[in-house]
Amino acid sequence: MDELAVVASYDSEFAAQVARAHLESVGVDAHVVSDDAGGAFPSLTPLGSGARVMVRSDDLERAREELQDLDPTGFDSAAD
Repeated sequence: MDELAVVASYDSEFAAQVARAHLESVGVDAHVVSDDAGGAFPSLTPLGSGARVMVRSDDLERAREELQDLDPTGFDSAAD
């Protein structure tokens, strides 16, 4: 089983879904994880850890590069 790693974090689930869609469009399998009570309370996302984009650990470096290309000024890498 492949391990998942956080490639980026966003303040909104919408931004995370845009990043996920971009990664999927270039062939990187990605998932969004957020703590918003299953979508019932989207206002909780900024209060918690935000929305995180997860990829297979083998795809982590490529995913970072793709997201940097998507928005070089607003990218919040989870590399730290």
